[in-house]
Amino acid sequence: MENEKGDESRRPRRRGRGARATLLAFLIALGLRLSFATWRKRARGLERLDRMLEDREPLIAAFWHGRIAALYPWLAGRHAVIFTSASRRGDVIAEACRRFGYDCVQIPDHGRTRSLTIMKEALTRHPVCGVAVDGPLGPYHAVKRGAVELASELGFKIVPVSVAASRKWIVRRRWDRHEVPWPFARVALVVGDPLVVPSALDSDGIARWSERLRSALEAGDHESAALVKGEDQETDPRHGAL
Repeated sequence: MENEKGDESRRPRRRGRGARATLLAFLIALGLRLSFATWRKRARGLERLDRMLEDREPLIAAFWHGRIAALYPWLAGRHAVIFTSASRRGDVIAEACRRFGYDCVQIPDHGRTRSLTIMKEALTRHPVCGVAVDGPLGPYHAVKRGAVELASELGFKIVPVSVAASRKWIVRRRWDRHEVPWPFARVALVVGDPLVVPSALDSDGIARWSERLRSALEAGDHESAALVKGEDQETDPRHGAL
């Protein structure tokens, strides 16, 4: 957790609000851990991500905001910083992140310039981060410029991460259509090929690479959905067949 004195991303919280966030995060983490133990899991590309982490390659793991629930337990223990909003919702996410072994930095919902500054400062201390590229407020599956801009400026690779489940709860009233796999569901994780973003991109270049990232995530979505359906029988040795 980033806790430097004076960091605007660390907003003071009332005691009651902090207690509620802690309790909700505990319940969320407990539920996800119990469900994760029952999932019939397949993964593709995870060993490549682990090699990159072992080699301490600077990278941004990019995923959709609505798919984060399954990623919490699946990638637990891999040291990374997660960015979330400076809000009540973000307070709960920050607490949940810590319970799965991640650091968390909260940034303003609408403070684009300030938010990027906070993220850049955090990435000078963390070689790995996770970004919900259509967050924090959507639109749904619309890739924001931030991840590509950070990768271009700081020399980080972007690694697209997708997940699919055979059965899941979908919170349709939320903009991100938040998904939580059911216990005993078939769940598949796909880590795509890293995107090596050129340095010093201009605005048009950032837009083009943001579109490439969207395409990579959508391709991962299709691949993970196919794995869940059993359409591809290749198995990741770390998790076995469905």
